[in-house]
Amino acid sequence: MGGLFVYDVFWVFGTDVMVTVAKSFEAPIKLVFPQDFLESGVNGTHFAMLGLGDIVIPGIFIALLLRFDVSLKRKGNVYFYTSFVAYILGLVLTIVVMAYFKHAQPALLYLVPFCISFPVSVALIRGDIKALFRYEDHPSADKEVDEKKEKTVTKSTKKETKKAQ
Repeated sequence: MGGLFVYDVFWVFGTDVMVTVAKSFEAPIKLVFPQDFLESGVNGTHFAMLGLGDIVIPGIFIALLLRFDVSLKRKGNVYFYTSFVAYILGLVLTIVVMAYFKHAQPALLYLVPFCISFPVSVALIRGDIKALFRYEDHPSADKEVDEKKEKTVTKSTKKETKKAQ
């Protein structure tokens, strides 16, 4: 997410490429909504765009935090709800800044700090920071091999103990 944060900020503020392409490209990779909704309703003429990457990338991160919550085997999904609320607040801030400055804004500029800082803050408060940073959605192949070896050794040790008795 950090890399996409830098990418998004550079291509929106550093060049006019992202805005030009987004305005001219007609495909289902962007959500368009009237920015002057309060003044004109749905018949607004000034539109804001949200790219599919601004939804999918943070969405994957939020889903991963849900899996982290499940791995903790606790009641409630604190990290999921925290990151989901952070995402909504980041979107609201993006829209407010876009309306205030009347200029395209890279949504990830607001979404990434919100989506990362809120769950990390909760992890610091709850004492889960090490578990959060060590979490792996799928254990590596090396760990699986080690676990299989450990089970085999444990079984053979049990057999030897039974024979000795």
